[in-house]
Amino acid sequence: MPTEQIGSKREEQFAFYMDLLGHDLLNNNQAVMSYLELLLASPSIDSAARRYAEKAISHVKTSTLLTENTKRLMATRNAEPEAFRPVDICEAVQRAASSVQRFFPGKNIKFSLTPDDIKANVLGNSFAVDLIMNVLVSAIRLDRGETSELVATLAEVTYKEKKCWRLRIEDTNSELPPFLRRDEIEAVYDQDISLAVKTTGLLFAKMIAVNLGGNFEIERLGGRQGKEGAAFIVTLRKVEKV
Repeated sequence: MPTEQIGSKREEQFAFYMDLLGHDLLNNNQAVMSYLELLLASPSIDSAARRYAEKAISHVKTSTLLTENTKRLMATRNAEPEAFRPVDICEAVQRAASSVQRFFPGKNIKFSLTPDDIKANVLGNSFAVDLIMNVLVSAIRLDRGETSELVATLAEVTYKEKKCWRLRIEDTNSELPPFLRRDEIEAVYDQDISLAVKTTGLLFAKMIAVNLGGNFEIERLGGRQGKEGAAFIVTLRKVEKV
């Protein structure tokens, strides 16, 4: 068999394996979620057990999101940005903000977007929506407070000579790991796996944004010591006409 055909066959087998793995993991996570929801629905559950169950739901939801990310990365890695349909990033942000609470049932989440009444179409269809969700979840995971307040702004920019929309999400309580305080996401690759926890969603955001012809960056806000805060910046290719 020619080398090209062998490579293609291996690629197909790997894709099948990832689909199968994702299917099994998602089924297992759904089973755990069902038991946790039954536990929370019990009228006899005490406050401590409720708190632990809510934390467990957060972990299961995040695990499910990370599993689904693998399939999304595979679907975008060899595609040209122009192959993706337009999506309104303003609408995608609002949708993600209203859904992110289910990842953190025991946390108070506040979100605002300026401006919130414009059409801001970008290349990326559902992958852009997934990207925004991952950024929100990652920001909140890095925020140890009981309340997370995220302030988002949307602006037109030029990136690599292309017109783009840039979404900047700030959380004054998000605390970046020390190795990310250089404001370079690529620093994760130099770390031991045990130290890089909680950054999986940030790596996904970076890879997906690049695959869509844009970029993803992080920036320290320089606030109070120990709680400097962080900005999560998504840049995606603008669609002039739909």
